[in-house]
Amino acid sequence: MTKMEKIIVSAYTGVLMCDFSDLHEYIEKKLGHPVWTHELASKEVWAEIKEKTKADFMTICQTDSDNLISRSALLKEIGDPDDGMTWPTKHGFIDLVKRAPAMT
Repeated sequence: MTKMEKIIVSAYTGVLMCDFSDLHEYIEKKLGHPVWTHELASKEVWAEIKEKTKADFMTICQTDSDNLISRSALLKEIGDPDDGMTWPTKHGFIDLVKRAPAMT
């Protein structure tokens, strides 16, 4: 996850995943005005932050889901450990990961 993605997820969810100063700067940019830190205790301010950051958050969700190899595709490729098949060697797994779509 990139630094910017962590900032966006932090703003949308309220779970701090980055430096607070970076998050604060992003929030002020999205809201279009200065935000005092004590204002972040307000449910109304967080509702506005969530509303203004939703498009950025959804972009991350869509991008990640398009680029990540799904669990079912992974299990189809290497086998499900619960069905008695043997997981591939470390080398086989690394080859599989190399063939997976690149994250941007």
